[in-house]
Order: sequence, then C-alpha cells, then structure tokens
Amino acid sequence: MPVDPDLVWLHLISDVATGLAYLSIPAALVVFAMRRRDLAYPWVFVLFAAFIIACGATHLMHAYTMFTPAYEAEGLVKAITAAVSVTTAIVLWPLLPRLLALPSPEAMAREVEDRRAAEARAVASEARSAAFIAHLAEALFVIRVRPDGSFQAETVNPAFERLFGITAQEIRRQPLEQAVPEAMLAAALPHWHQAVAQRQPVDYVMEAETPAGWRVWQTVLVPMVSAEGPVERLLGSARDITMTRRLQADLLQSARLATVGTMCAGLAHETSQPLNAAMLWLRSARAAAEGLQPEARLTRLHTAFGVVEGQLRRAGDLVARIRALPDDEAGATQVFDVGRTAADAVATASGQYAPEGIEVILHNLPGPLPVRGAPARLEQALLQLLANARDAVQDRQAGEPGSEGRITVTLREEAGEAVVEVQDTGAGVPDALRDSIFDPFFTTRDPGRGSGLGLPLAAAVARGMGGRIDQHNAPEGGAVFTMRLALAPLACLQPAEEARI
Repeated sequence: MPVDPDLVWLHLISDVATGLAYLSIPAALVVFAMRRRDLAYPWVFVLFAAFIIACGATHLMHAYTMFTPAYEAEGLVKAITAAVSVTTAIVLWPLLPRLLALPSPEAMAREVEDRRAAEARAVASEARSAAFIAHLAEALFVIRVRPDGSFQAETVNPAFERLFGITAQEIRRQPLEQAVPEAMLAAALPHWHQAVAQRQPVDYVMEAETPAGWRVWQTVLVPMVSAEGPVERLLGSARDITMTRRLQADLLQSARLATVGTMCAGLAHETSQPLNAAMLWLRSARAAAEGLQPEARLTRLHTAFGVVEGQLRRAGDLVARIRALPDDEAGATQVFDVGRTAADAVATASGQYAPEGIEVILHNLPGPLPVRGAPARLEQALLQLLANARDAVQDRQAGEPGSEGRITVTLREEAGEAVVEVQDTGAGVPDALRDSIFDPFFTTRDPGRGSGLGLPLAAAVARGMGGRIDQHNAPEGGAVFTMRLALAPLACLQPAEEARI
C-alpha cells in the first residue's frame, strides 16, 4: 500500500511541534518555581517537569524513527515515559486532598483582611491602654535590670512626672544617678535589689522632699521574669499617701490628747484619795493630841504617821504605774524564753491564790519560745493579767457561790509569734466595755480596789516587745486575754536561758 506523503508530513510536523512544546513547558515551570519560593509542594513541579520532558522525548523519538528505524531506542524512551507517568499518577492521587485543602486566593484575601482587622484592634487596644496609663492617678515606672545588676529607667507615666518632678525624657536619657535625687535613689535601691533577688513583689513606704513638697508614697514593685529565668524588668506603682498619713497623725494626736485628758482626770481622782486621807489623819491626830498625856499623844501620832505613810506609798505606787505606761522598753533587752517567765509568774500567782480557792494551771511547750524584751517587765505584765483574772473569778464567786475558780495559762507558737493565753472562769467582759478595758484609769472596781492601770501596763509591755494583747470571751464563759509577741531567733537565746530549759 503506497504511503501518502501528506500524511507522513502531518505526523512528522505534529510530533516535532508536540515535542518542542513539551520541552518548553518544563522550562516555564522551573522559572515559576524559582521565583515563587512560597510554594507548598515544590517537588511536585519537578515531578511534572520530568513527566512532560519524557512525553516530549517520546514524540521527538517517533519523528526520528520515521526516517531512521531506531525502534529499540524508541521503545526505551517509551518505557522511561511510562515509568515517569505511572509514578506521577501514583503520587498525585494521595496528594490531591492536601492540594484541595490549600486556601484559595479568595480565602487568603479574607485571611489577610481578618489579620489587618485584628492588628487594627490591637493598635486601638494599645492606644486605650496607653491613655489609661497616662491618666492613671498612681505613678507607674518600668526599671530595666542590666546583666551587671545595675538599673536603668525605661518609661514613666505623667503621674510619676507630677509626683517627683522628673520628666520621662530625663529619666530615660540620663543615668538614674543624675535623674533621681541621691537620697531618694539610695533609699529605693535596697528594695529594688530585694525584688530582683527574691523574685517576689516588694511593698515599701518612702518619704522625701519633692518639687511638690514633702511627700510620702507607698510603692509596689513587681519583678518581670524572662523566659530564660532572670529578672529583666521591675514594674513599679507608687501611690501618694501623704494626706492619709497626715489624717492618721491627726487622729493619733487626737487620741493621745483624749488619753491624756482621761489620765489627768483619773490621776486627780486616784491621788486625791490617799492625799485626802493623809491630810484628814494628820488633822485628826493634831486635834486628838491636844490635852492628852505625852505617852497617849505619842501613840496617837505613831498611828497617824503609819496611816499617812501607807497612803503616800499608795500614791507613789500609782505614779510608778503611770511611768511604766510608755511603749518603749525600759533598760536593756535580751532574748529569753517566754515559757520560763510564764512559769515563774504562774508559780508566784499560785502561791498567792491557792488560799483563796483559785487554781492556776500552766500548759507550757516542751521547747523554748524565744522573744526579745525584758523578762522582769513581761513577768510583771503576766502577773497583772493573772491578778485581773483572779478579780473576775472572785466577782463571779461572790454572785454565784460554789462556782469554779480556775485560771489557765496556755503557751503556743502560731504564725511566727509566741502566744500566751490567760483564760479565767469569771463572767467575762461585757461587750459594752470591751473597747475601754485597755484605757488608762478605766476600772469597774470600787474606789480603793483598783487604779485602772493593770491592763494598760500589760498592753504597753506587749507593744514594747513588738506584740499586742487581744481579748475575747470564751464560748463556755470567762474572759480570754491573748498576748502575742514576736518570736526571736532561737540562736540568740541567752546561754543561761538554754541551761535552764
């Protein structure tokens, strides 16, 4: 069968054109892949390029065999093309779900718009936060901690500028030693070092002369810890409490004046009794001695002198109690065991109260409770509390004969404090009198039975030792006086105290 020349040329031109086109397409893919570095699966382009090149080589080889019968070479090219085609098909189908999951240009555009909106909201939020900080009444400042442990201010708010008279530019551009007054910086640095060392918030109060006058402020430092561990910055908040301190001072002064007035009235009342009694006895002795025999006159005078001496001694004891009221400890202080002092006070009270039918019980601890102060003054304060408890027990027994007479002293350690609790079986303290029992010269006793200085003296001793005295009524009845004293380091306990323990 003769071959149609036109048909031959049609196959030849078609195969050559298809082969050249197949060879140009991979070149375009390579250029696209090189310019777009953000492609999700770049190796797919390489696989498709190999597939297209293999197909183009097949067409060119077919055109070549039309003039030269190289059928073995053509078969080899077709085999390679088949292998590349099958590989591409096998890889493409599992990859198809991933390719379909890639966002479309519309989805990517929406995502970009969403991100821009989120960034705009973040910028607006930052602007609102900056406005809030700028209008905040408290002074805010940020201190950067350098690697060598020194400090440098990063920023401050307008309230800081108004309080301390230091602008944000000055404190950022200049070293702290130049921007902040020397005395103020020297007082603040220990607290800054403490916050860095402890990695915990620090609260402290400072006062100094500022451009706005003498100011007192309370500062809270919060360390900002980096991901690596060290403290990078200190966030500080300073609040002006000058007016609060002034009001507190005014209230304290008013309370002191009221206390002084009460003390003067009580002192006049208490001292007038022994002085009047002494004066009356002197007049009585003088009047009675007239016309008496010398021996009778001498006896009368001795009796009068004894009464006068007793009344003057009572007035002197009252003055001594008043002198003991200040908070400061008199004389040198030491670290001693409060349990030993309480045992001595209980032993003294037990010997005095046992004939009256009142039992004094001590619940002590096996170990020491070290406190700092004067043991003699603490023993005196405990004896005052025990005497007050005895009076309460006797008052109840007078109204309820046969009622139990017991005073219990309990020692314990609680929240870093040494606690001494004195509980009696009396009637308790009425609620209306609870706020007045520690006032000087306040007493519910009959004239001559109490001066109203026992509980104030005990409270003054507790305050002088860094503690306080609280009072409440037990549910089963009776008053409970709780003395809380600051614990001292056990290592500071006196050797003599350790030997007695």
